[in-house]
Amino acid sequence: MEILAIFFSGILGTAIMTGFSHVVESVTGHKFNEAHLLNGLISNLKSINSNIGDNHYLGWIIHFAIGICMAAILYCYYVYIADDIWVWTGLFLGFILGIIGVAGWSMMISFHKDSPKINWTYFFLQLIIAHMIFGITVTWVFVRFVMPF
Repeated sequence: MEILAIFFSGILGTAIMTGFSHVVESVTGHKFNEAHLLNGLISNLKSINSNIGDNHYLGWIIHFAIGICMAAILYCYYVYIADDIWVWTGLFLGFILGIIGVAGWSMMISFHKDSPKINWTYFFLQLIIAHMIFGITVTWVFVRFVMPF
């Protein structure tokens, strides 16, 4: 049951987070879709001779796999460390995950010779908010379906 809850919460949290990124992308005109940007990084690698488009499945699989892994980390925190589980905790942990996400993206683009040409500062700001939404969503799933609190 727990594995299913981790999987489901990771998928749902990532989907809602990505929906938020799409809305902000539509409103601002900046490119914020994480899966599309991952595909851009993969496509621009010199070692890979491919022409991967924005909507290629590889970026989506990586994006959702990371979301499931982050949900597993939150689950472990709630089960083994936390005394209680609150939505505010999810918000805070989502913020922390957002900082980790910014660090990961920063490393990827700093080591990449031809990263997508976007405003990374705006991307990072919305990424932190998106991860806060992710944290709230995953926490809600755990409170509703898994945790005995």
